[in-house]
Amino acid sequence: MEVDPTQPAIETPGVKVTIPEPQTFSPTSQSIQKGQWIVTQVVDFLSQLSENLGSFFGENQSLLINLGLIFGAIIAFRVSLAVIAAINEIPLVAPTFELVGIGYSIWFISRYLLNTSNRQELGQKIQGFLDK
Repeated sequence: MEVDPTQPAIETPGVKVTIPEPQTFSPTSQSIQKGQWIVTQVVDFLSQLSENLGSFFGENQSLLINLGLIFGAIIAFRVSLAVIAAINEIPLVAPTFELVGIGYSIWFISRYLLNTSNRQELGQKIQGFLDK
């Protein structure tokens, strides 16, 4: 092990250890130029950010609209499930809704599906709806 005579040394029996002096950081002109270059690049990027975002949204407008609609539909579906779950927790509401649904189904069957003329009327209403 080589010992530098200019460094302070700690001597213990049989072992001599040198402790290096702490070095101070002095920025060189190269590191200053590199820092200025980085700052310039960041400023240029931020100044062109609005133009870049505008061109991105302009080029991908239909894709972004579709993604927004899908995301909105998922949120609406989740909210409607939460509302239905909350309504089902109220006593006697779920059985009441079931009775209303059964009653409406019986009315619909008796009104439109039992007679041939009524079935034709229902078919015309559906076709008129589809034509619109």
